[in-house]
Parts: sequence; C-alpha cells; structure tokens
Amino acid sequence: MSVFSSPLRQLLRAGYPLLCGVLLALAVVVPAWGKQSSPITIGIVSDNQPYSTISGRDASGFSIDVLREVERHSNLTFEFRAGSWPEIYSAFLNGELDAIDSISFSKERAKDILFTQPYHVRQTYLMHDTERPIDPVSSLEELKSLQVGVVRDVYYRDLLLDNGVTVKTYDSLSSQIRALAFGWVDVIIGPELTLKYYANQAGFRFLDFAGPAPLGAMSQEDFRIGVLKSNRTLFEKIRTGLDAVPQEHIEMLLERWQEYGGARITETRGFSLSTAEQQYIQQTGPVRVGIMHEYAPFSFEDGGQLQGLSVDVLNRIADLTGLQIIPVGGQWSDLFEMFRNDEIDVMANMSFNARRKTFTRFTEPYHVIPNVAFTLNNNLFFESLEELDGLTVAVGSGIYYESAIKDRLGDQVHTFASQQAMFKSLADGSVDVVFAALPNGNYWVRELGITGVRIAGELSPSNTPGEDLRFGVRPALAPLASIMDTALAAISPTEMRIIEDRWLGASFNTPDTKPPVTFSDQERAWLEQRDQRLTLCVDPDWMPLEGVNHRGQHTGVSAEAFSLFAERSNIRFEVLPNASWQKAIQAVKERRCDLLPMAMKTPQKAEFLDFTVPYLKIPNVVIGRIEAPFMERLKDLDGMRLGVVADYAFTELLKQRQPGIQLVDIPNERTGLRMLQQGELDGSIATLATASHHMQAMGLADLKVIGRIPSDWFLSVATRNDEPILLGIMQKLVASLNTEEKRQLDSQWRKVQLEQTVDYTLLWQLVLIATIILSLLFYWNRKLGRLNRKLAIANATLQHLSVTDDLTQLGNRSYFDREFNLSFQWCQRHRAGFAVAMVDADHFKRINDTYGHEAGDLCLKALADSMRAHFRRDTDRIARFGGEEFVIFTTYQDQGDMIKRLDDFRAAIGHSLNVSDNPDIQLTISIGLAIGIPGTTIEPDEFLRQADQALYLAKQNGRNRLEVKTVSQ
Repeated sequence: MSVFSSPLRQLLRAGYPLLCGVLLALAVVVPAWGKQSSPITIGIVSDNQPYSTISGRDASGFSIDVLREVERHSNLTFEFRAGSWPEIYSAFLNGELDAIDSISFSKERAKDILFTQPYHVRQTYLMHDTERPIDPVSSLEELKSLQVGVVRDVYYRDLLLDNGVTVKTYDSLSSQIRALAFGWVDVIIGPELTLKYYANQAGFRFLDFAGPAPLGAMSQEDFRIGVLKSNRTLFEKIRTGLDAVPQEHIEMLLERWQEYGGARITETRGFSLSTAEQQYIQQTGPVRVGIMHEYAPFSFEDGGQLQGLSVDVLNRIADLTGLQIIPVGGQWSDLFEMFRNDEIDVMANMSFNARRKTFTRFTEPYHVIPNVAFTLNNNLFFESLEELDGLTVAVGSGIYYESAIKDRLGDQVHTFASQQAMFKSLADGSVDVVFAALPNGNYWVRELGITGVRIAGELSPSNTPGEDLRFGVRPALAPLASIMDTALAAISPTEMRIIEDRWLGASFNTPDTKPPVTFSDQERAWLEQRDQRLTLCVDPDWMPLEGVNHRGQHTGVSAEAFSLFAERSNIRFEVLPNASWQKAIQAVKERRCDLLPMAMKTPQKAEFLDFTVPYLKIPNVVIGRIEAPFMERLKDLDGMRLGVVADYAFTELLKQRQPGIQLVDIPNERTGLRMLQQGELDGSIATLATASHHMQAMGLADLKVIGRIPSDWFLSVATRNDEPILLGIMQKLVASLNTEEKRQLDSQWRKVQLEQTVDYTLLWQLVLIATIILSLLFYWNRKLGRLNRKLAIANATLQHLSVTDDLTQLGNRSYFDREFNLSFQWCQRHRAGFAVAMVDADHFKRINDTYGHEAGDLCLKALADSMRAHFRRDTDRIARFGGEEFVIFTTYQDQGDMIKRLDDFRAAIGHSLNVSDNPDIQLTISIGLAIGIPGTTIEPDEFLRQADQALYLAKQNGRNRLEVKTVSQ
C-alpha cells in the first residue's frame, strides 16, 4: 500500500522536474560564487618603474596603486604575477592569467581582448647618448640609418619593421637603457618617464631625450586593463571598479610617484635624532672620513677641495645629524690601509662584500653604478669573464671585485692604485681591457682625450646589479652607521635627484678652449623664423648677479654671460621689462618671453621650463642682526622667521628639508633686510653675492651673515618648455663657456661694486632732510652713545657664549671657523709664515676609562692652561677642535723658532704637567705641524689637512713627538 495518497503523489510528480532544475542550477552557481571569491591573477611588468615593480614579494608603483583602488571599488582581490612584458603577455593569451595591466589598445589585439578605458596615457620618446648625439628625427624614414632598440613584443615594433627600420629587441627597459649607454644601439624608443627613471637610477646622466618618437597615433601609449573575451563577467567588474576611481585621485597617485618616488605627498619630511643619538654624536666629536681624490664624479679633488656626489651626500648627513667631519683625501689603497689601522673612522666610497663585513659596519647604499669593460677592441663583446681569456685586464687596487676577477683570469689581471694610470695604460696599449665604474671611466676617457674607446660588456660579480656605494664605519663606532642610515633615509627623492643632477648630469671635461658653436639646420631655421631675436625675463633687483639699470639695460653677471652668447651666435637678446622676479616668472609662464638668464631648477619650475646645465654656483646664506649667534646647523633655524623672496628656488626646497622654519614671503631682498633690521624677521635668506651688495648699498652695518644654507644655488639658463629646440640652442651656448670665462663670471660677483646715482628731482628734499639732521645731531649722538654701550655689552656677552669652550675656556669650533681664515689671509697678503699645529692627548681614552671622566676633564683643563702659558703672542690662536684634540695656528718669522716653541711645549707636558693629586696620571701629547708661506693657489684647508696627516705620522711613530710637514705652492 502506498504511503502517500493519490493527490499527494500527483503533486510530487508535477514538482519533481522543478526540483531537479533548482538542484542543477545550484550545482552551477555555487562553483561560480567560489570562483568569484578567489583571487584574480593579473599580469604586471616587473621592471617598469615607476609604474610597476616587484621587491621581494611586494608589488609597488603607480599602476599598482591604481589596481589597489580598483580592488577596493569592485570587491575583487588581485594576485599579482610579475615578469617581463613578453612573458606576461604570452601567459595572458594562453589563459594562464585572468587579466593583464598596462596593455595598449590595438585593432589586432581587440579581436581577442576586452579593454577598459585608459587610466593613463604616456608619451613615447626617442632617447640618445649626448656624447654621440643623433640628428633631429621627424619621420620613420630618418630612423632607417640607425640601430634602434625597443622592448620585445612592444605594440609599435611591427610599425618600425614595416617601415624598414633596423630594430634590436631587448627583454626589458633596463636592458634597453644599458644597450644605449654601452653604444650597442644608436637610439632607443620608450616611455618618457620610465626611460628617464632607469637612466638616472643607473647613473647614465649622459642619456637624454632627442624628441618625441615619430610613431604617429602610436606615439602615445595608453594604459588599460585587459581581459580575454571569454571572461566578460570579470571584465565588467574590473571596468566598473576602474570607472569608480576619481580621475583627480589617479592624478594625485601619478604625482606621488613622479615627484616623490612613491612617498605620500602629505607626509612629514622632518628629521630629528633621539636624545641618545644626539649625545653619541657630541661625545664622538670630529670623525675622519676617507674620500678618494680621483674618483670623479663621485669624489675628486679640484683646486685643493674635495667635491663630488659622495661629498655632497656626506655633507647632507652632517647637516642633518650635526656630525663634525674631517675629510682625508687619498688613493683607495692608502685610505683602506688607514681604515684597517683605525686611523680613519669612516670610508665614503665603500662597497659591501663578506670579507669586509668582518671589520666594517656598512650603511645602506646611497648610489649604485654599473661596472663595465672599457676597450679599444672593436670586435670584443663579452658576457662572462672566461671570454676575456688571453687578454690583459686592468682593475683598481683593492676594488671589491678584484679577487673575483683574479680567481677567474689569474696573471692576466693587473692592479692599479691610480685610476688615471689605469686608463693611460689602456690608451698606450699596455692593457686590453679596463674594468671601472661607468661614470668614472667616462670621466677619464674624456679627461685624457682617448679616442675609439667602447664598452664591451657589463661586469656583474655575484649577480649584483653594480657597484654599491656605501659609507663604511669602523666597528668601534658601530652606532654611527645606524645614525647615518637614518639620515640617508631622511634625504627626500627630490633632494637626492638635485644632488645627482649636479654631478651626473654635467660633463667634467673642462678644456681651456671650446670649439665654435654650430647650430643644426633645424636650429638655424628656427632662429631665422624668430629673426635671430629672443626675449629675456630678468630679475630687476638681484644685483650683482643680474638686474636692470635705470636705462632699462640688462646688467650683472648674467648680462656678461649673454654678451658672450650674443657674440657667438648673432642672436639679439632683448629684455622684457618686469617689475619683480614674481612678474618675470609669470611672464615666462604665459610665454611672453623665451627664457630666464639665471634660474635654478626645481620640480615646480620644471613644469613649464627646461634647464641647461648650470654655469654658475653661488653660496646661500642667512643674514641676521649683529647680536645674533652664528648658526652652525640648519636645524638651529627651527622656529625662526626667515624672509625669502617668493618663487625663489629654495622656498620649496627648504619647506621640504626643514619644515620647522617659518618662511615669510618677501617681495625682494632689500625689503627683507629692512624688515630684519626693524625686528619683523629673525633672518633673511639670500645669496652671498646679493646680500653683500645690498648691505653695502644700503649701509646696513648692524647686520651680518649668521649661517650658511648647506645647499648652494646652481644657476642655469631656463627656457620655455614648449620650444625644445630653444633648449638645445642655449645648451650649446652654455657649453661654449671655457674655464677662464667661467672663472671670470664667478669672480665678477665677488667684486661688489656700487653704481653711483643721483636723483636730482629729490635734491630739495635732501637739503631739507640735511637741515633736520643737523638740528637733531646732538640728540642722535647721545642716543647712539647709549646704543653703542648696549651693543658693546651684548657683543661681550655674545663673545663669551658663542666662541668659548665651556670646559677649557679656549676658543671653540665657531672661534676656529672665524679666526682661521683671517690668520691665513693675513699671511697670504703679507707673504708671512703660517703654522698650524694639531695637538692630541695620547691614550686619553685609557685615562678616562681608568681614572674616570672627572680626571680626564682635569687633564684637558691643565693642558689648556699650559697652552695659554706657552702661546701668548698677539698672533697666537688656540682652539679646542673636539674631544682631546686642539689646534694652534699662528704666524712666524723663523721656522726653526716655531718648531722649537712647539717641541718645548710638548716636552713640558710630558715632564711637569700637574694634573691632580693623583701622581699616577701621566699625560703626553702628539703634535702634527703644517708650516709654510701660503701662496695665491693654496687654500687654508690644505694646512689643516697636512697638519692632520702629520699628527697621524706622530702617532704612528710612537706618540709623544712632533712631526712636521712643509706646505709648498
């Protein structure tokens, strides 16, 4: 008997098909839901900075940030799969990826792929080597005679091939950049921002754009997200998510990566050390930093001064941390030995390897440069060291990859202590191949005039991308490495770009003569269209650098430079009158004039201007009232109201570097000095040249220089960026300035000359004012007397506070900085003898550790008292240099007498110094003396450097002795 009644059976029979349909639908839908909740695999290009890159397992870049926004708005989860463009595009077409990023639309691709709207469009450019420039290119026809490098499977490759262009393909943009730098292709094609990023990152500042790529409609590359047509549901979700991202937000993300390397625009860029770190810096005192003196452009000696990219980075660290630095220049092998013997505290150009790690604490790298093989052999190409078998190879002595090359090539390898000698050997055929850092090698090839040199390949020992420049710190100062790392991280991407542009963006070849200026056919035609006439917008009140006189004529240093340019080019430069610098900036922005004769490159100005290489460097200073103390570090300015002319380059830079400073916009430097005098400002920022000029012209005797901004003005010619041909013209004219002409331009601003003018229309007013002044003379004399007495008291107080060491009551570092140059200059003018002695207490750390810091302080006080007793002449100067180190500098007539005075002082300390009640404390000193008559080509720092080296020698030879070095011209 059936359990169900007949009506129920009929109901079940009727509903059975419906139930089966529901179950079947669930079987299909449930897996579909699960698939939607699983991650979406999306292909990204791994070497496409700043758009997309992979570090470890983390993806970053502008495109990655956009994809994160799409995730947020679509409730999807992306799983990034990175590779070269050929790799990810092939995987996408094979169905191994759900979607692909940064794909450009084409009709051929649209047969199989669904495309979103573009979220970014970038311009495609030609890039060439400025050392071997190509002629202007305006059509594909003009590319046929060139070797053109492109990325494999790029969307415009077929267009080039169809037009008969010789194409060489590379797996990545970075490989493409290296091929151009090494001379393997004549020109490369790629996206503007990315090519510039990789060229700068690799240190190839000699690579630059030759103009837009002549690709017609394909010259602009559109960034889209692509999905195969078989997955339309996923495409609709991605498209909806992308459409929901505001365009303004996408533009903000792009700016973040273009200008700040991905750092958030609103984040703070301030920097401060912890209390413990500040105390450590103070207790450490001056540190000796070894700097290679012929490793241009990173560190080299010019005119007795060490300079270069590494030196600028080191100085920036010192500015941020307050670290006191004594530079020690020399050959790498000598410096390295001194570092191993603890005679140097820090090495400035040191690369990491496992052996060095045992005796060095490394910072993170501050720059990475490729090491390449230079050769005169046109047929030599290599990818591995084995291919150099049978050739004579040169490397720098002690370079971090020396042992790796010797292990492979054995006796074929010759080491050189001098970079110059190494490249001379290449020139005379003594060696076949020279391994060196690319910028350094290029410098010596140009400096020595070696022709026919080419790059045979790149050296990548242990799969490292290049030579990592770091600071190496001796283990006893291990905390210093961490402090320096913190300071390096605080240097903003914009600031690091400025430092790199300064040293890697310009040629270091400075011959005395320059070839005549020749313009291309395109440049000549452009000038003829303009009737050989260009308009200048000049700062009317920036003398002696530039200005406009009462007759409307261009004056100052920039006028002298443009007078030379006019002679060499037959171009007429005409001044467009402007009432202020701000109006001059506005005029060039509105394209009412063609160029600015003297401007400094900043990110803001680069939006509407192009810049030549700098042709003038001017120190930047802070002016304060007479009673203000000297500012030793930039952070001493925190909280101060500093006037700066609106739109000056350093306004935006200072806001980033030192946000604690209160910057006050002023219309011009004269107004700022008046406001400072009246107490409305605490200081005014100006160049040393213009500040000196205005203070003399305005008779401001109650103002003085109270500090130096650690970044100088690097002044270029700025041209409107909608006329790229104009930039090329002005770059050629700037490059035509020879060494002597640049020296004369530099010396001109140092000779402050005031133009005497008389306004006869105000003569009657002057007579009236003179009458009033005479009637009030007695009153003013009394008031001035009171003011002078107050000023004398203030100066006496200031003298004690600012130039005296608290412990020893000798002069401090500020006293040394003030008096040292004065003494040197007096000796230089009078052809008198100048003596500088570095005095260091022997084994002072042992005294501190054994008897305590109180006993150590008593030793230093007793040593200071003895110095005062032995050096009492009017010209004798004594200062505590830091820790247990002192410096004595003075004039002399008889060299033997000077040496005897110092040796008697040394002997007196060793025999009779009464330190305290403890007879066990024995104190001796070592002295390094630099002595000589300073000539016109000698810098004061040379005496200090020689004295420091003599002190090293005294300690090396057993301590408690005097060593002498003679400084000769």
